Amino acid sequence: MSRQVKRARVMLLYSQLRWLLRLRWIAATLIIIAGVLNLQWLRLYPHGSLPIIAGAALGAINLVLWIVDRRRPRLHERLDLLYSLATAHLAIDLSFLLALALWTGGAASPVLGFFIFHMVFASLLQPGARAYVTAAMTIIGMAVGVWATNQWPDTAGESLTGIGWAVTALGTVYLSNRIARALYRREIARDRQNRRLRAMTDKLRAQHAVLVQQDKMAAMGQLAAGVAHEINNPLASMDGVLQLLQRNPSHPRPEMIAALREQVQRIQRTVRQLTAFAHPGDGRLEYLPVNDVVKASMEMLAFDRRLRQTTVETSLDESTGSTRLNQHALGQVLANLLRNALDAMEESPTRRLTVSTRRAGGECRIEIRDSGCGIEAKNLQKIFEPFFTTKSVGRGTGLGLPISAKLMREQGGRIEVESRPGEGTCFVVSIPARDRAVREGENGFDPALRNSSRFAPAGGDSGVNE
Repeated sequence: MSRQVKRARVMLLYSQLRWLLRLRWIAATLIIIAGVLNLQWLRLYPHGSLPIIAGAALGAINLVLWIVDRRRPRLHERLDLLYSLATAHLAIDLSFLLALALWTGGAASPVLGFFIFHMVFASLLQPGARAYVTAAMTIIGMAVGVWATNQWPDTAGESLTGIGWAVTALGTVYLSNRIARALYRREIARDRQNRRLRAMTDKLRAQHAVLVQQDKMAAMGQLAAGVAHEINNPLASMDGVLQLLQRNPSHPRPEMIAALREQVQRIQRTVRQLTAFAHPGDGRLEYLPVNDVVKASMEMLAFDRRLRQTTVETSLDESTGSTRLNQHALGQVLANLLRNALDAMEESPTRRLTVSTRRAGGECRIEIRDSGCGIEAKNLQKIFEPFFTTKSVGRGTGLGLPISAKLMREQGGRIEVESRPGEGTCFVVSIPARDRAVREGENGFDPALRNSSRFAPAGGDSGVNE
């Protein structure tokens, strides 16, 4: 038996045993009620209070089995122990049922029909051979009990009734065995399918994480020239100061040391920004000011030289407030949308990029509008499909927007787009607003990514307008 087959049998058998435990409470209660009715009013059968005692005993035994089920969970991790426990359950039930049948008429007892239910249980709870043995032992036990209590059938009709009951019991086992095998096969197939789905889900999740990281690395590649320029400027300044110090090393002036430290801090700030952007992130949701995340994303975009030929307008409404979001995910989404806007405006005579935030109802909204070429109506429904791109070969993979849309869905948000060919495009990022007081150093927002209320590309010599 394979491991998957065994696991499926264990799970199904354990669930059936627990269901039988619950059913036995009902059976014990009904036996007690029937015994009381017969003792007080009906008086159809002798033996007085014996059925009441039998029902109480069945309930007590079921309580013991229920305690074992709760206190010994490891008993249900082994198939052989489960089969032994199932045999004990069936032996208890059939013993009580046999006693009730003998007390209420033997071969003519009205409870004989309940044996059929236990033949079904025997087929479900035991392998095929054991189920047939259980049925045979039940028939033999009934025959011996009827003979020992002098209730053996006297007429041919009673004998045929007894034979019919025995044949029905064996037939029930046969049919139930076929049904049980089908149930096991279905459980095995379901378990195998679930394992495949879990494996595929884990694989897709890992591949998605890789795509997200690759998208970040692609963005950093596009910003490489701007980063080199941003670092070269302070390095050139530092080299000039060091040449002055080299000429007169014995008398360094304080303003030279301060100038060196300022340029070092400038380089450190650039490196921190790159590191924060390239970091994969841990997926945590934190309460952050939406405007601060927008500013940080725009500061990263400042390394792109195309921004220096673009008029940038910002309108960050303070009422937008803070919400619970993933800093790295939202930062990547905004960086991707901002890069797409710059790509769309490369052939435009007038380059204008507008970034605004506002609170609309129960949402925080970020709008990124460009004056680029726009998107044709037939493509608007396709831009969020994987690998669809209108960019030239080698410039776009068609994964940026699908990844961005998924990142926003994971935060309960969405991305909407409006566009007209030749007039530009507007992307709207909406996030559910969840206000909370945010204090510096307590919200997990990287202070290295903070900027002043006024946006300007690093370096200060860009000519970008607001």
